[in-house]
Amino acid sequence: MNIRRVFYGVLAGGAIAVGSLAVPGAQAADAPVAAPASSQAVSADNWEYVGDFFWQSDCHAAGAAGTKWTKYKCINGSAFPGDDYELWVVYK
Repeated sequence: MNIRRVFYGVLAGGAIAVGSLAVPGAQAADAPVAAPASSQAVSADNWEYVGDFFWQSDCHAAGAAGTKWTKYKCINGSAFPGDDYELWVVYK
């Protein structure tokens, strides 16, 4: 009798755990964004990937030294923070 209770308890707990993991995925759907009401369209920046850098300081140095782009940003390009950085730019 006790083994059955343990088995059903584990089974119910597993179902609850799996259900709680599935709910955030269902809530992650993005709502459609409406277009701006004004007659002038907002121009979006076209960010383009340039390369990977191991150090964040190297990424910023390369971005600041670039003459072909107007803006740059260095973002963490890895699952591990501080592992590598991606340089993204907006060309002139």
